[in-house]
Amino acid sequence: MKKITFTLTLAAVITGGFLGANYINNEHASADNVIRLEAHANFIDDFSDKKKLVGATNNVFVGKVIEQAGTKSLDGGPETQFTVEVITNVKGKLSGQVLVNQQGGYQENSEGQTELLLIEDDQLLVPGETYLFATRYLESENWHTVVPAFGDIKIDSDAKRSDLMKAFKEAYKNEVVPGDLKDKK
Repeated sequence: MKKITFTLTLAAVITGGFLGANYINNEHASADNVIRLEAHANFIDDFSDKKKLVGATNNVFVGKVIEQAGTKSLDGGPETQFTVEVITNVKGKLSGQVLVNQQGGYQENSEGQTELLLIEDDQLLVPGETYLFATRYLESENWHTVVPAFGDIKIDSDAKRSDLMKAFKEAYKNEVVPGDLKDKK
């Protein structure tokens, strides 16, 4: 797998648009013939701080990925959608199945080669796995976009789930809304 690295600037915590191409589903590519593109984002705040991450999002919840539901580009770069079963909420009132959008994914370049674009090395969600999601809702698409690198934390044990729930409930009590989003909550 060939690796190419570049930087992209996100004007807000969740925006589209950074590359142009045609898109393919995840199952069409094998690791041997995929060019890996790694993008680095300039975030509007430090989202490693859970209080700021929660403050920048509309929903924080635990959910199980059911399946990949599509791939779409809003402004040029691939975005991959997944059907997710909501298990429990930390912030917000989601229930049932929701569409979760992840920036990045597979695309075909102008030479017909398959590329995998990952933002901040944020691996694509895996069907069957459970995650804690921190998302912003995009009404026009009816989906919940995860914050790259910080908004999809894989849960691989009951202890990890318990620790995450405790930490994010505390962060929600003390959330800090980034200045760029104060009028957009």
